[in-house]
Amino acid sequence: MIRIVFVDDEIDVLEATRRAMHSMRNEWNMEFVSNGDAALDSLARDPADVIVSDMRMPGMDGWHLLSKAKTLYPQTVRLVLSGQADPGAIMRLVGTAHQYIAKPGETKSLKAAIAQTQLLKRLLNSDTLALLVGGVGTLPSCPSAFQAITQCLQQPNGSVADAAKIIARDVAMTANIMKLVNSAFFGARQSITRVDRAVAYLGLDTVAALVLGHSLFQSGGSNVHDEAGLEKLWQHSLETATTVRAIALHEKLPQARVEEAFLAAMLHDVGRVVFATRDAATGGRPAIANEDALEEIERRHAEVGAYLLGLWGFPSHIVAAVALHHAPSQRADAGLDLTALVHIADRLTHRQGEKTLDPVELGFEPGLLEGLGLVDHLPQWLAALDASDRQPATA
Repeated sequence: MIRIVFVDDEIDVLEATRRAMHSMRNEWNMEFVSNGDAALDSLARDPADVIVSDMRMPGMDGWHLLSKAKTLYPQTVRLVLSGQADPGAIMRLVGTAHQYIAKPGETKSLKAAIAQTQLLKRLLNSDTLALLVGGVGTLPSCPSAFQAITQCLQQPNGSVADAAKIIARDVAMTANIMKLVNSAFFGARQSITRVDRAVAYLGLDTVAALVLGHSLFQSGGSNVHDEAGLEKLWQHSLETATTVRAIALHEKLPQARVEEAFLAAMLHDVGRVVFATRDAATGGRPAIANEDALEEIERRHAEVGAYLLGLWGFPSHIVAAVALHHAPSQRADAGLDLTALVHIADRLTHRQGEKTLDPVELGFEPGLLEGLGLVDHLPQWLAALDASDRQPATA
């Protein structure tokens, strides 16, 4: 049984949560406490899989509690269940909480979020990696991209379009901003999958406050052991996203699917950002402590990336596309879904310039195109890519 600690200073609310979760009592070991000190005592006695905290509490508030939990128990999934609507307080949670769930009346969303964490942990199947990824608050951006967004937001004539263009070209910025805009706090009625729409929805003032005041974006700088590799990752991710967009448009997929494919492709190697990070927002303590752990993350970067995005509340089909982009045959869906699209685009991007139409030589999973009935589409995709010159562009 997984163990969950619920924290809320309002006894009536705590009891209401207990009643709402009663149906899960045979599957979850749940403890309900009324303050942060009691929660930390509980975690010290028996570390939990998940902690769910209110935001506004006397004494130790939710941010301080989850910050301490992140430092002491990074493997514990940190959720905020709160009606607190103070933007400043919520922004502090960006690098601390994995997800923000609004109350009241969000029992279904909370149950789904908790259940999702356990599915993700089974996918990862590694306590070491869960510990390391759990300590990641925000991802480091390429130094050049970080400098560009900082300069843009400090300019009096900086625009939403300018900021969106910079953010959309960096893996970490894209992941960080999409996590935030789709959280319950900002209340978007529909899932937002385009960076330009995310920036427009949040507004330039909010983005500036997050970047300049709350460190939503951070430069990799000395926190990465391979800065040049991070730049190459940025370029590969952008080229893969551009490739997947060209293929999706050629296949006349709905615009919403094109946008989701672009986002999934942009994030498909986000696990490698974790791999590149020596200091992943852990207060100066090395998040990745030894070479064996580094090698394991590199070998399993797809699962690591999917685990992180899943913890951050990204849609399950995008999480699946990241997790299985090297092995699309393991997906549950059929047809040219996001996973297959990202796999195809990733392989074509890696094999740019190769003069072959053999899917296996291009690195495709054997039998994939045959199973999809799309073998004859490959030369059409290559022609479409050549026509577009693979120029990077947002979806």
